[in-house]
Amino acid sequence: MYNSSMKWLIVIAITLFIFKWISNIKKNINLFLENYDILIVDKEDVEKNTNLDKGILSMRPLNYDSSIDLRGTPTHVCPCGSVVWDVKVVFEDYEIATYFLDMECVSCGSVATAPTPLDRTEME
Repeated sequence: MYNSSMKWLIVIAITLFIFKWISNIKKNINLFLENYDILIVDKEDVEKNTNLDKGILSMRPLNYDSSIDLRGTPTHVCPCGSVVWDVKVVFEDYEIATYFLDMECVSCGSVATAPTPLDRTEME
């Protein structure tokens, strides 16, 4: 009698465990299917806005909403934290001979004044 009731108790416990496991799987599948369209749109957004395949010439901010005009005081760090700038230069004998002082941050699009060696001596 004892063995028979113990077997039934184990069978019921295993059945409840399997039922709970299957219901969790169904819930996760339903959640995935509800969000599938969002996942596809996000993936397409990332693929469309990535600059890795397009090269450095396409390094531009997605929008210029957070850009500001910093021209006037020479700087080498943007307020957004970026240190990469889009600068127009002139080359002579494989070296930078001249550069324009207006530059644009590649992360946020802010414009600033490029620093020169004379600016460094004034700051020291």
